[in-house]
Amino acid sequence: MRYSFIAGSKGRAMLALAMLCGASHALALDTPAYSVTGSGFLGSDRPVTAGFKFTAEAASNLTALGYHDEGLDGLFNAHDVGLYDLSGTLLATATVPDGTAGDLIGEYRYVTLGSAYTLTAGTEYVLAAHTTAGDGYRFGTVPPITLTVDPLISIGDNASLYSYGPTLAFPTAFAGYDIYATPNMLLSPVPEPETYALLLVGLGLIGFTLRNKKA
Repeated sequence: MRYSFIAGSKGRAMLALAMLCGASHALALDTPAYSVTGSGFLGSDRPVTAGFKFTAEAASNLTALGYHDEGLDGLFNAHDVGLYDLSGTLLATATVPDGTAGDLIGEYRYVTLGSAYTLTAGTEYVLAAHTTAGDGYRFGTVPPITLTVDPLISIGDNASLYSYGPTLAFPTAFAGYDIYATPNMLLSPVPEPETYALLLVGLGLIGFTLRNKKA
């Protein structure tokens, strides 16, 4: 059996880059919690909070809240979006502005939270948004719609919830749909401690190599 290795500063640099690549893969960019195709759309006849219940399958950081932009051309109104626990306590909230100021990712416009909220694995939450006529809301049942969900969470059957009222509120009524696909959120996995250790070792090796080159 033959073994080979790369010695010296070049070898250390390559090892450090490999470690950083592994760490950066674990520290993935934020991604939408779900996407849908084939859902219905309805302009709201009166102000309503619409959303859905979901379960956090793994610890994750919620970094932004979003609202569906039906025409991808901007929102008629600003919309409050919120994350609740099952007792109705508001855990995180943001206002997605009217127009095109929100960051467009897919079919949703997002606003970044001032600080990320960490979802606890195995815990149920409700994500909801307040909507008015014009921007309306999306709804649907699987099938015929297709619902693609980030593995960090799960959305069960009959998860849709709504509540009529002039402002964002904890929705409790069920209308028979699997989801009101009006709000969305950006999630990223909570890195394991060894990911941070790998990142620190990689940065340390790069610093050591650079110092040796200058010496």
